[in-house]
Amino acid sequence: MEEHAHALSNLAILLVFAYVGGAILEKLKQPALVGYILVGLLLGPSVLGIVHDRETIGFLAEMGILLLLFIVGMELDLKKFKPVYRVAILVTTAQIVASLSASFMLGALFDWPIQRCIIIGFAISLSSTAVAIKLLHDMKETHTTLGRTTIGILIAQDIAVIPMLLIIGLFGSEHKGAEDYISIVLALAFMAALITALSKKPQWFNALAAKIPEHSQIALLGLALCFSAAAISDYAGLSAGYGAFLAGLVIGNTSKAHKYEEQIAPIFDVLMMVFFLSIGLMIDLEFMADKFWRILALLATIMVLKTIINISFLRAMGLSKRNSTVMGAALSQIGEFSFVLAALGLSSAYISDVGYKYVVAAIALSLVMTPLWLYTVRKLNLIRHKRTLATKRDRLNHD
Repeated sequence: MEEHAHALSNLAILLVFAYVGGAILEKLKQPALVGYILVGLLLGPSVLGIVHDRETIGFLAEMGILLLLFIVGMELDLKKFKPVYRVAILVTTAQIVASLSASFMLGALFDWPIQRCIIIGFAISLSSTAVAIKLLHDMKETHTTLGRTTIGILIAQDIAVIPMLLIIGLFGSEHKGAEDYISIVLALAFMAALITALSKKPQWFNALAAKIPEHSQIALLGLALCFSAAAISDYAGLSAGYGAFLAGLVIGNTSKAHKYEEQIAPIFDVLMMVFFLSIGLMIDLEFMADKFWRILALLATIMVLKTIINISFLRAMGLSKRNSTVMGAALSQIGEFSFVLAALGLSSAYISDVGYKYVVAAIALSLVMTPLWLYTVRKLNLIRHKRTLATKRDRLNHD
């Protein structure tokens, strides 16, 4: 009984602090997830040491990630994605290629195995959907060209996570044969075919979807479909996230999608809170203090390079200077799915414990620093714009 009482006390403290931390950050017009990370850091072994049960937290966080992929699939609005898909796919591809190139250059310098280069490259290529959308919302840009294009890029990145998970999942296999690579190709082909079919909303699918009953347990049915599909996918040797995403994709294209989303949203919010708390718990403050300048240099390099790459490709795609600059900075952080990719790298032993600590520190700090970085980039762009106008006026006066 004492153990249960202690566990309940820890849970109560965790939830209270998480609520307060999230509320404070939202009051400061920052994403609540940053507050959850800071609370996890505060209550974890690095600071107060109140929460030690990382296994339970980690398990709930994994459930949160599966549910996140399920929600991503459910919210994939193909009609809204279609007008910006060209820019979104090209920019996402450019981010992945540039990140992999940088990772391979580092790998050549430090003699990394090719698997580690791929994992690191994939991880740094992704941006945070939660942080970017929060920034767009605060700037009232969600429904503008800037907002729609940014969301399109985030959707393309979320879809790209699926092949990344499938590829990294192979690294943990000791005996990889041609059939393993064929299964990935078939899985991706099936996903592409399903997305194409659902975008056309065939009559047989609409008729089948109409038979889904409406009842008070619709949230339970949604969760059952999510985790069942994830379990089947995992059992088949594919990523569990692949199954969760496909389940969400199918449910999201039914007429009752909004009811599923409405009922599942509170559960999703709680599990995502736990996920970001788990990130805070994983941060080793002593390690960060000891390697502070290295981590800061790594973070600055990643965010500056991602911003430059994003702006360059967005300008090449014909977007305005202002929109390209804001979008480039808003997408400069490393995303929440990057934690998942890094954790897979750690479990397959292609990322060392020290390397994992570097990755966790860099991702967490990038999420925290993005609002400040976006403000700095926008301010510099405004100063440059004013100088350009002043120069033009001087020329006109001189003439």
